[in-house]
Amino acid sequence: MAGASGCLRLMAAALLLLVGVALTGADRPRLLGAPVEVDNADNDEGLQRALQFAMVEYNRASNDMYSSRVVRVISAKRQLVSGIKYIMKVEIARTTCPKPATDLQSCSFHDEPQMAKHTICNFVVYTVPWLNQIKLLESSCE
Repeated sequence: MAGASGCLRLMAAALLLLVGVALTGADRPRLLGAPVEVDNADNDEGLQRALQFAMVEYNRASNDMYSSRVVRVISAKRQLVSGIKYIMKVEIARTTCPKPATDLQSCSFHDEPQMAKHTICNFVVYTVPWLNQIKLLESSCE
């Protein structure tokens, strides 16, 4: 029975993605499986989960004494593969919260120029929501 419910979840997710592709507009040709721009990054639940996961991994790997969080999403794409791949370019900054911070959204950014540190990062997160799997494939910051 578990196989049937997993299959139903997979079919439902595929149907939602196909409907989303169909609603992007008939004026633009779409390649199935090609990356698609995420129009409203702030309201895309899947993207926000992927971004939150990427930031947890970034802060875990960082040697900085303070946690960082996202200032703004510069660009975001979604790609349907055997799951969903989120390709994000974001600006992050150092917060006033020492590591490990549990609620980054309540942490303010450093105001002092010697403490403020803004960085542009590229993250690629692969997720299989119907299997509750998530993985950071790429993380690079300049």
